[in-house]
Amino acid sequence: MAIDLQRIVLFVSDMEKEAAFYRDKLGLRVSEEREGWIEFDAGSCRIALHRGKRKPRLDFASEEALEETCESLRARGLRLGDIKPHPVHDLSVTGGKDPEGNPFRISGPTAARSD
Repeated sequence: MAIDLQRIVLFVSDMEKEAAFYRDKLGLRVSEEREGWIEFDAGSCRIALHRGKRKPRLDFASEEALEETCESLRARGLRLGDIKPHPVHDLSVTGGKDPEGNPFRISGPTAARSD
């Protein structure tokens, strides 16, 4: 089982000011933009600005079925939420918090069903 850091999500109140900083000052390229969301290519990871006021979130991705990844992580004692459909992409997601309460999310493909 392996997971990779895919993106860091920063929740911001002034989207235009923050976007100008990452785009114009740091020179990062915008890779995706939609209402309340701007994502920047930052090399091996992406930085996403999301309108709102919450703690930053780390988004990890798993190449194997998310159910298998969760099983491995739970065997290590990690507490994870329910697996749900991703709100935008054709993936499944779950999440949890580190020991200090910082949120993270893990996405991955849904296991094939044998109906």
